[in-house]
Amino acid sequence: MTARPTFTITEVLYGGICAAVFSGIVLAILSMLAGHPFWMPFNVTTQAIHGPEVRHIDAVDLPHTGLGLAIHLISCLFWAGIATVLLRLSHSTALAAVGTALLALLIDYGLLPVRLSPGWHLVLPFPSVIGGFAALGLGLWLGLWLAKSTRPLRSQKLNVPAPLQRSESVNTKSGPSELRHPGKLVIDQRQQRIDPTNQVTRDPNSRPDLNRKQPGGKS
Repeated sequence: MTARPTFTITEVLYGGICAAVFSGIVLAILSMLAGHPFWMPFNVTTQAIHGPEVRHIDAVDLPHTGLGLAIHLISCLFWAGIATVLLRLSHSTALAAVGTALLALLIDYGLLPVRLSPGWHLVLPFPSVIGGFAALGLGLWLGLWLAKSTRPLRSQKLNVPAPLQRSESVNTKSGPSELRHPGKLVIDQRQQRIDPTNQVTRDPNSRPDLNRKQPGGKS
């Protein structure tokens, strides 16, 4: 029996993309409610590179917004990998998603230096930051659920049997039909004789004379 893999690429992709999209939408809404442009949570994600002064940059550009979106997506894919490991341990999609979100909050805002955090606190109040991690967990749950739900469909596509091809050299008939219609490379058993030279057996219909015109013997 082969060991089950720790995680699959499909679960990581589904979980990471759903978490990135769902948490991104929630963060954008929370940013607008706080009076900032909706893209600011992604701009401040680059604080590890540009410093906390990035909170004052509200322009949409590649070095800040584009890089922030890339960091956000990569981090969500990373946490999706952690969620799949927890899923194998707990066998519960909801528990794995919630546990991953709590672990991400603990590590980002409890263990790591502030400079390495997502930076959401620069433009959002801390309750909204917690809401962003809650959205991350909900997105992970949705992605893992989708991956689990579509797994039978993917298995059916991968395990579709190839159409059977009938070989001309193999006879698929059986019983009397096999005797009446043998294959191309099979000798017709009806035409075989065990003693073709009549050395052992005798034909009961044979006659010693050569007259075959009249039944009953010689003329």
